[in-house]
Amino acid sequence: MPLHQRVNIDEQTRILIWHIEEPLEQLKKDLKLAKADEIRLQKRKILSHQKEFLASRRLLLEAGIPPHSLSHDPNGIPRLESGQQLSITHTKNLAGIALGTKPLGIDIEVFRPKIHRIATRFLHTEESFALKDDHVIEKLTLIWTAKEALYKALNEKGIIFSEQLLVTTFQWGDKKGSAKVFFQGKSMDFSLNFIIEKAYCASLATPKI
Repeated sequence: MPLHQRVNIDEQTRILIWHIEEPLEQLKKDLKLAKADEIRLQKRKILSHQKEFLASRRLLLEAGIPPHSLSHDPNGIPRLESGQQLSITHTKNLAGIALGTKPLGIDIEVFRPKIHRIATRFLHTEESFALKDDHVIEKLTLIWTAKEALYKALNEKGIIFSEQLLVTTFQWGDKKGSAKVFFQGKSMDFSLNFIIEKAYCASLATPKI
């Protein structure tokens, strides 16, 4: 079943994840896109990228939202006519969306050993716990998804992942976490929700009120 997960974080916030198994034509079938989205799809020349794009729009349908109500602001941030908050993510054979009433961000990644080689680019000095004990690749990947999700929720350019985003220490397998964002002389607190599967993980970031 392509709709792999539907996770209700609270009464207003939910996550939907799609496993992409269908041919392109099946993903396109009966899918009404906004004109700007049609153009976005045409610009994607790689088949897997086209499928990821369409799967994210099918997730909107699964959530009861017509895909043609989706637009993007000048920075490429997705917007819904209803004003509901939306974040979109995709990676190899996977697509996900998060919906809510307050700013949010979601990111999904498959586990790849190469994450270890680039860890110094995004790890904060206080995140060295991820390099200890077991599940190093998995913990690094989860931190990366958390920081991508934080970046999306913030919607601010020029954020330095290794300096301004700090994921609080967690144990592998935890479903929840927290993070701090240092921006414009202030410290902001965020809640994290983790989804951990055998081949991939995902993080949802929302500001603490």
